[in-house]
Amino acid sequence: MSHYKASKYLFGLFLILFIFLSCEDKADPVEPVLDWRNLDLTQDFKTGSRNGEGIDPEKFEEGITIAKSLTGFHTIGVVYKGRLITEEYTIGDISTQYYVWSVTKSVLSALVGIAIDKGLMADEFQSFSSYYPSVTDSLKGKITVAQLLTMSSGIPDDITYMSAAYPLQFIMDKELLYPSGTYWNYTSAGTHVLSYIFTASTQESAKSFADTHLFPKLGITDYTWDQDAYGISNGGFGLSLRMRDMLKFGQLFLQKGKSAGQEIISSSWINKSTSMLIPFDDSQSWGYGYLWWTAKVNGVNIYNALGYAGQFIIIVPSKALVIAATSNSVPVDGYVNDLYDTIMDKIVSSFSVINDK
Repeated sequence: MSHYKASKYLFGLFLILFIFLSCEDKADPVEPVLDWRNLDLTQDFKTGSRNGEGIDPEKFEEGITIAKSLTGFHTIGVVYKGRLITEEYTIGDISTQYYVWSVTKSVLSALVGIAIDKGLMADEFQSFSSYYPSVTDSLKGKITVAQLLTMSSGIPDDITYMSAAYPLQFIMDKELLYPSGTYWNYTSAGTHVLSYIFTASTQESAKSFADTHLFPKLGITDYTWDQDAYGISNGGFGLSLRMRDMLKFGQLFLQKGKSAGQEIISSSWINKSTSMLIPFDDSQSWGYGYLWWTAKVNGVNIYNALGYAGQFIIIVPSKALVIAATSNSVPVDGYVNDLYDTIMDKIVSSFSVINDK
């Protein structure tokens, strides 16, 4: 082969190679690693890629697609290692407030922790009678804040308390289901009693206290919280939050109560309130903390703020993961389980356990 032909041949190979390489899909740029344990939560989340390290993108996309297809689904957001990697809305948008029902309880628990941290409440072992000494039923007087936090007060659940003329009396006039501290029963009425105790301790409603000591430190300004006839924030349900603000609250717990180095809630309260203080079975696959649901799903420890009909804040510390979801308040049969199972089996499982400790 002549020198000219060889040069022409090599040039042709080079041109083909250049065209081939130019047409290849470009790899996603490597995202800078955030200090996801200490984000400034007054700031918006930075966005991230669904194809990042530690994510199975196909499994993740499958989970999001299934969740969005469920009748009653409204929104889902996922924060991974401090980055918002997905935000999906079928009803509403980033400015919409969603009624989160009993997610309210987990927020109230956080406020109790802050009040104890600040010395406004001595501890969670104070009794009802220490705040309301006029109580005549000694069994009811012995109910402690901790028992209200763990749903072991014995107070029956009757959510019509919000329409009662005297809500606290309406609740406390009912017979206890059992002596406090004996068993577990879910009771929004009991958490409204906790809200009364909170106000008696701090001289502020839970909402007013949150307006100073919690929400502004998370950049949360657009929310509502129902109150009863006496101005007491509804302790059982009643909060409306934007989906991104649900994620902010969850991220605060993932960050052990700190934002940009500032302690908002003590890590000791975070750890205690999200521990399985009351296991529901021998395997300890599900249980309850201080107004947080705790679980071990697919071998992974998680804790959840769960609201009626499919309102979720799910924190998975071992995967640096926070997930929030909202739904229609009138769910179809099986919807809540289908959504939760989809989140666990498809979305959470698409992330690897972190190893950057």
